Amino acid sequence: MKKVRGLKIGVIGVGSMGRHHARVSSLLPGAHLFAVADIDDKKAKDLGDRYGARAFKDYLEMLPLVDAVTISSPTETHFEIAQHCLSAGKNTLVEKPLAKRSDDAKKLVDLAQAKNLVLAVGMIERFNPAFQELAKLIKKQKILGIHIQRFSPFPERIADANVIQDMMIHDLDLLLSLLPLDEVEGMKATGTKEKTDKLDKVSATFYLKSGTIAKVEADRVFGIKTRKITVTTDNGLIEADLLKKRIYLRDLQHHVPSLHHTKEKDQLTEELKDFIKAIKNGSKPRVDGEAGCRALQLAEEVEKACS
Repeated sequence: MKKVRGLKIGVIGVGSMGRHHARVSSLLPGAHLFAVADIDDKKAKDLGDRYGARAFKDYLEMLPLVDAVTISSPTETHFEIAQHCLSAGKNTLVEKPLAKRSDDAKKLVDLAQAKNLVLAVGMIERFNPAFQELAKLIKKQKILGIHIQRFSPFPERIADANVIQDMMIHDLDLLLSLLPLDEVEGMKATGTKEKTDKLDKVSATFYLKSGTIAKVEADRVFGIKTRKITVTTDNGLIEADLLKKRIYLRDLQHHVPSLHHTKEKDQLTEELKDFIKAIKNGSKPRVDGEAGCRALQLAEEVEKACS
C-alpha cells in the first residue's frame, strides 16, 4: 500500500448514514470530501453543494477521481458496489454488514488482498469509548459470562434486513473481538417477527469449551433504547453502557460498586480516522474485511438456528 497525503474521499449513498460520512469526511485531517454519489441526483447535488464536493448520479463516474470511498448504500447493493470500487483500485470502507451473504463478503476480502487495498467495515461500536475501556479492564481476567443487549423502539425507516443484520451484527462483532468463538461448543437461538416480515427480536446463547456462556439479545420493537454489555469475571462484574459511555464496576472482594465516565469521542470520526491511518501507513484497520466476514458468518449461523 502506497503512502499518500490529502486523500480524496468519495461517499457512495447519501441516506442518513451517508450524510454523516460526508460531514465527517469534510473535516478529516489528511483527507477531504471530494465527491458524493447517489441514484437520487438531487440529494447528491444538495449534499455536494453543502460541502463543496462534486456530485454524481453514477458512482462509477466518480471512481477515477477519488483515492478512497465509503459505501453507505442499502445492504443488498454492498457487494456489487464494493467489488467495483476494489476492482478500480480504491481503498474501501463498507457500512455494516460487509455484504448480504458471507460468501460474497469473502470474495471482497480476497479481492482487497489481491489488490493490496484497505477494506474496512463500519462496525462503529468498536470505537465506542465505553467498549474500549471494557476490553482493557477484562483483558487479564477470566471471563465467566457475557450478556449483550441492543434494544430500540421500532424504526420509522423500513429496514431491508432482519434484526440480526440490522442491529445484532454489531454485538456479534464485539463478542468476536472479546472471545475466541472458535471454541464454541454449542449455540441456541430464538427469534420472532413482530412488526415486519423479518425477524424483529432475536436472542442467541453461545456455550464455549472453557465454560464461558455468552448471551446476545437484539430487539427493534422495544420501548426504550438500550445498549449494554455486562461481563462477569472471576473478580467481579463490569457493565458498559454504550449509550451513556459509562462503566460500572462491582468488585466481588470489596463489594464496593463504582462508576466511571469514559472520555467522549465521536465514534464515526474515530472510525474514519482509523481508515485513513490504515491507508497512509499500510496497516490494517481496526475492523478489517476479515472481521466483517466473521461477524457475517456468525450472523448467518444465528439466523439459521432461529428458523
